[in-house]
Amino acid sequence: MDVVDFCSKLIEFNSVTPAQKDIFEFIENFLVKLNFDVKILPFTSPQGVVVYNLFAKRHMENARKTLGFLGHVDVVPAGEGWQSDPFVATIKDNKLVGRGVCDMKSGVAAFCCALEKCIDEIDGGIEFFITGDEEIGSYEGIQALLEWTKLNEQFPENCLIGEPSSINKTGDRIFLGHRGSINIEVISQGKQGHVAFPAGFDNSLSKLCKYITKMKEYQWKQNSSKFPTTNLEPTLLYTKNYAVNVVPDVSSANINIRFSDDYTSSELEQILQQQNEDNLDLKFNRSGEAYYCENENLKNTLAQAIFETTGLHPEFSGAGGTSDGRFMKNYCNVIEFGVPDATMHQKDEYTNIDDLVNLEKTYIAFLKKYFA
Repeated sequence: MDVVDFCSKLIEFNSVTPAQKDIFEFIENFLVKLNFDVKILPFTSPQGVVVYNLFAKRHMENARKTLGFLGHVDVVPAGEGWQSDPFVATIKDNKLVGRGVCDMKSGVAAFCCALEKCIDEIDGGIEFFITGDEEIGSYEGIQALLEWTKLNEQFPENCLIGEPSSINKTGDRIFLGHRGSINIEVISQGKQGHVAFPAGFDNSLSKLCKYITKMKEYQWKQNSSKFPTTNLEPTLLYTKNYAVNVVPDVSSANINIRFSDDYTSSELEQILQQQNEDNLDLKFNRSGEAYYCENENLKNTLAQAIFETTGLHPEFSGAGGTSDGRFMKNYCNVIEFGVPDATMHQKDEYTNIDDLVNLEKTYIAFLKKYFA
């Protein structure tokens, strides 16, 4: 199938997270024709929400080498202000427009179409991990799918993730990993009072702002050459008080830290507690640790495929946001490569058609080299 047509069909499934079963059935029908054994796997959250996922494999018995492909087909809500229907694929100025085209239906489409064109040349095993809740935490998506895989299937040695990774053109950057991420809810307790009488109140907001400023100015170490510097950012400041002459008794804030492999989540939690002079209530939610692919053969094989297809020498990077690779890396080597990421989660999200076509061509070249 033409990769633009395939990606267009994926766009036209309104798969706002968590994605529904219909888009998985479309992919299933395609892979079955390539002789894949396909399973659509629903997992249910504690709140009763059903999340669909897909696992598929081909020629796994006694395979000399295997490769996994990891992707998600759920998308963030479209939002307002689009120039066209976000769930009708539109071509304008050589751009394919639609919600999820960049993040990351382009990657799924390119890998499926690449396989179709070179499947007879592949002497080895292919596994698909396609999930439906990546945009809301991956709890019943890749995390549940990996638990199922541990009980029912073998893991591949290496896994390609089709998330958007390039900067300006497909092939100018490969993600070998990402910084870790941890979220902190900070709750400050005080005593409400009139602003004119300081002796009678304890301003929870002042203590909260002092702590945020202190941690924002904290000097994080930077010994790693693989990742950008560890960075802390406040993302929400909240109090129920709306009166201009009253100080609030309770205030809260959300903080996110993206951290290099200079730290672990546990070490960051200790630092945040040590700097907590006012005994604020800190609640931690770990999203994932920093990770980085050290497999030189995998890196070089993909880089060579990119150069042969596009003429570009890709930058190897550990920047960007988190992906489901933070879970898959516990079972195999992971490497991340897709179209440019500039428009992901934006209104009028698009991918240049040339970038999509080059992604498919590069995947074909990579598959042939990987299994050679």
